[in-house]
Amino acid sequence: MATTFLNRDYSRVVPIVSSLFTLKDTQLNVREDYIEFLIVDTDIKDKFPILLKELSKIGMVPTARRQKYFSRLMPALSSAIRLQIEDGIVIAVFKVPKQKIRTKRKLPLHLIFFAIAVTFVFYDGFMRSGSIFAKTYVSDPVLLAGAYTMSLMGILGIHELGHMIALKHYNIKASWPYFIPGVPGFIPTFGALITQQSNMPNKNVMFDVGIAGPIAGLIITIIVSIYGSAISTLIPLEDYQRLSDEDMLFSFNTGLLMIATLHMTDKVVENMVLVMSPLLFAAWIGFALTSINLVPAWQLDGGHLARAMFGERWHRIITYAGIGALFLIGFWPMAILVLILSQRIPSNAPLDDVTSLSQRRKMLFFITLGIAIVTAPIPSSILPWA
Repeated sequence: MATTFLNRDYSRVVPIVSSLFTLKDTQLNVREDYIEFLIVDTDIKDKFPILLKELSKIGMVPTARRQKYFSRLMPALSSAIRLQIEDGIVIAVFKVPKQKIRTKRKLPLHLIFFAIAVTFVFYDGFMRSGSIFAKTYVSDPVLLAGAYTMSLMGILGIHELGHMIALKHYNIKASWPYFIPGVPGFIPTFGALITQQSNMPNKNVMFDVGIAGPIAGLIITIIVSIYGSAISTLIPLEDYQRLSDEDMLFSFNTGLLMIATLHMTDKVVENMVLVMSPLLFAAWIGFALTSINLVPAWQLDGGHLARAMFGERWHRIITYAGIGALFLIGFWPMAILVLILSQRIPSNAPLDDVTSLSQRRKMLFFITLGIAIVTAPIPSSILPWA
């Protein structure tokens, strides 16, 4: 019978937990190798970080959940009888899993993905150089593609840098960002992702890490949009119609915040059509990805914010609402992807899943919903004033 936890670790864990909390019941799950404590305390905000620090010294990690507490008769058996005691705060203590030793590649995988994404973005900009876009703005396709690549990768890079700074601030280990190549001619990159190598300690930290990326990326996107709008070209409507017959053009729904930048630079003129500069189109992608990331669904940035705000049960419900919003604004491939992944990969939970989000962050959550709305390329057909 596996009793290593009982013999070596149980005696070390109990004194640490009991020194910080009043214990009502304790039990060892030998089969799954962890210890559970039902505690009397109702406020663990200040004590849980101390517990986390002390247990880390002996290779343990705690979690705190408000849940139904069961006592188990003969816990070593898979068919153990479970007797419910009551609802309460349950602290479970697990062994920290050993990190697998990974062999170093000559060229790290994140650099390979970055190189592919940059190539796709540059090629996307080069293809667009043969359209009306280039005819009205710049004739050098390499210069056009270069400006476009620097703008778009800069927006995405600052977004990921925001996450990494927040993770570094809270001493959470994570990977380098993996940029996701897209489809040149459509969306050349779908952003990037970072994999965590340690858990979020509490809801406040989960919220801060989640919001840092979109806010950092949005600031750069607004700057790029203003400058990109200022250097974009206005052409008469009749010229646009004539050039449309010669080029394959696409119309894009524009978000409210991007429209505001167009007004700031006097680019909204009656009977004139704006032809986006490469920087402005990069900003359009930046606004769209910001909106998608802030949708409160699954493990998107907005999903992490919703998980911290509402907890596990409501997060699952809100995820379906977020998927519906993605369908509504026309991002149905992303909606389908999130739907599939949300069924297979659960959301991450903070170690302290009991302490509520701070009031300031609760207010910020609703502000981020507003940002998601004003950056979304909402079809004009569903706007009430259209």
